[in-house]
Amino acid sequence: MNNLFGKSLRSQMEKAGIKESELADALSYDTTYISKWINGSKLPSTRNAERIIGQMADFFADHPSNSDTADRESRWQNSFKALKSAYASDSSYLTFQAHSNNQMSFLSDQKRLVELTRDAFVQAMENYDHSISITATFDLFRLYGGEFKRLMQELHEAGVKRVELKLALFPEELKEEYYFYAANILNIIGYLDYIEMSIVCQKPEQPHILVINNLLCIQVLWNIQGELAAVFSMDEKIIEQFSLMCGQILEASEKLLDPAEPESLKRTNVQLDSYSDKRQWLFFNEPPAMLFPENIMDQFINEAQDEAYASYLIKLKNIFMKRTCKSEIDLVLYSSMINKYLSDGNVSVGNVSHHLSEEQTRSHLQHLSEIMKKNPAFAIYLIRDTVVLSEELRNCPSIFIDSYSLYIENSKKGSNDNFHISMDPRMRSAFQQFFERMLGQPYCTRLTAEDLLRYL
Repeated sequence: MNNLFGKSLRSQMEKAGIKESELADALSYDTTYISKWINGSKLPSTRNAERIIGQMADFFADHPSNSDTADRESRWQNSFKALKSAYASDSSYLTFQAHSNNQMSFLSDQKRLVELTRDAFVQAMENYDHSISITATFDLFRLYGGEFKRLMQELHEAGVKRVELKLALFPEELKEEYYFYAANILNIIGYLDYIEMSIVCQKPEQPHILVINNLLCIQVLWNIQGELAAVFSMDEKIIEQFSLMCGQILEASEKLLDPAEPESLKRTNVQLDSYSDKRQWLFFNEPPAMLFPENIMDQFINEAQDEAYASYLIKLKNIFMKRTCKSEIDLVLYSSMINKYLSDGNVSVGNVSHHLSEEQTRSHLQHLSEIMKKNPAFAIYLIRDTVVLSEELRNCPSIFIDSYSLYIENSKKGSNDNFHISMDPRMRSAFQQFFERMLGQPYCTRLTAEDLLRYL
């Protein structure tokens, strides 16, 4: 244990000029308790921890010697959050270590599996600079059910910087359970600012191995109708062996979904190929970076900072004018995103940010409306995201589907910074079905060309 709670407590006591005896009196505890909390030999009990931390925050915020110049509420919040976070980390460490007292231990409870995983995540966040590596040779979505999405949400709330997730699943199930898998994948990519997710084909004979950083390895022996049996270890040598085996299995497996770096996207021109296709399904959680009027594309080209990007834009302009505008397209946009685009004019084209004037953004939407009039196969659907949405669309990343490929992009931090690709027809088909199901929902409305102009 790193004794984060003791260090945080000592730091705040020194900042406020408080002695152990003063804090003990304020909490009605013996001084020996305070000393043990500071040196890390003991933690407040789980039952009383939040109350004790709240009382400490009150005392520190109100103490006249406190050098913090912020207002009382801010001092209390800062103190409470720092102590609670440190306590959670130390407490999780003790719980995590208590799971196992030898090289291999047995696990037969779903709830305990989730708790063990959560504790491993907390320790990985603390010891690996908020980076998590999760590698599995089997279907984690099925094993954890809805708990897996909740674990990912907790990582986001805890400030995770990077998640590397590798898993396997049976491709046949993508056809039968397309909604389940598409929703899970979109939720995870959408919740996390940066994730590299790789999915491969699972084989029936593969062992079911899970490794989290170099902290924990689990082998699931069986998981039938809710009955679970698994062995796990926190021994470094055992984890290393399981990790090696896990990596070899995944490396030799057929790919279903892979992350892509921005450099490889530019090099392979995947976006140009997609916009050239005669049939496209597009969901933007950002402004629609497509089908700009000719004068706006010319401006982008003139402002290009290098020849490679200028060349890309010239090709994109030609594709928009000659191919995309004539294609059969279902384009889905958020109502709030159109309003935001008209307000700030920010849009990303080919992984480069641009700013348009209010007149230009209006011109762009007018141009889209004109294309809708000329090409009845170009349909724009609007999600009124001010109403209650289904969970899979609340944080949904952008989805781009053509006749051959699937692209998923989370643009929260930067265009193409969090980009995933699949060329597998089974994965692409699952997302196409998911997309077409979305078009039939009550919150998704098809616009006429005149409807789009009402936003201007």
